[in-house]
Amino acid sequence: MADLASSFLPQAEDLVLRGMESLKVPGCALALIEGGETVAVRVFGLADAEKKTAVTEETRFSLQSISKSYAALAVMVLVEEGRLDLDQPINRYLTRFRLTAAGPFDLDLVTPRRLLSHHAGVTEAGFRGVGLDQRGFTLIDAMEGRLPPPNEAQERHYAYWGLRRDDDLVAVTHPPGEGWRYSNAGFGLLELAIEDITGLSYAAFVEARLLRPLGLSRTGFERIDGLPFASPHDREGRVTADYRWLCRAAGGVYATVGDLAAFAAAESAGARGAAPGRGVISPASLAILHTPHGEADSLPDLPMKAGLGHILVDAGGVLNVHHSGGSIGWRSIYSIFPTLGSGVCMVMNGEAANELWQPVVRAWTEAVLTRRA
Repeated sequence: MADLASSFLPQAEDLVLRGMESLKVPGCALALIEGGETVAVRVFGLADAEKKTAVTEETRFSLQSISKSYAALAVMVLVEEGRLDLDQPINRYLTRFRLTAAGPFDLDLVTPRRLLSHHAGVTEAGFRGVGLDQRGFTLIDAMEGRLPPPNEAQERHYAYWGLRRDDDLVAVTHPPGEGWRYSNAGFGLLELAIEDITGLSYAAFVEARLLRPLGLSRTGFERIDGLPFASPHDREGRVTADYRWLCRAAGGVYATVGDLAAFAAAESAGARGAAPGRGVISPASLAILHTPHGEADSLPDLPMKAGLGHILVDAGGVLNVHHSGGSIGWRSIYSIFPTLGSGVCMVMNGEAANELWQPVVRAWTEAVLTRRA
């Protein structure tokens, strides 16, 4: 185990255990990356509070919006093959759905680059999940506003976070290129484009061109009976319903923390000369994803930039690349320093777990930058 990870783990474990207790988060898994490789994995608590099943290294969690980083690499596979151009209109690649404008906006300015960086002016937020037993609904149903009514838990979620309802046809609602507007629906357009270009389902393409080459055998887009999956829990630590995420590119990935760490580590150089991108995409393509393409939502003390499918921070002159994820009962984070080969990943099955991962990531960031100094 790398020296930094070894010295940091007691602090991380203390932060996690105290946070889980105070925030009523049943389960958590954490991984640390050094030298571009996973060097430590720790698991805590329960995957399901009712069944009393423990979290193990094989337990899969919903990654939610971290899925957007996987989607960005999938897009770059097609860019490298010359089958998609980041700066061409997205409608050029769509055959089953045509993007329209809800005002006098230029559709030619809605490009994959702007969709990946949330600067395309497309419908904000984007579609909720449907019940696991509601198999008839598709991504196009969501794009066209044909979702079932939200249930009580979803309504509470909307109200708590101040989210807009997402029942409408996906369209361009703001001037493309003029400001950050976080959009799950934009990644729906990218998912459909990948399918229309390749003739494969999004899941099949990502599995063949991203997951298998990276050795991510415990990552996928479905809850599969017989495999260890965590259950989502509410703010009181009670099991709540899981959902099927119609836009897999926006929020559909399930993975173990070890697989998430392997994905995150692949965005930096690895052992034995392994290049960033690890052969799935080139280092040059990965650099495009890690380049600022506009502003992102920022905290008062933490200015952020929008990469492509990634969020970027200048951490004392060192590039930090990260993405978080969350919805009803799930929270996740990965945060890496690609030039240093260092990173931290956490997956959690509790509604209040943002307050669990944030102190851990801050402490890890401080430890990494202190050692560098």
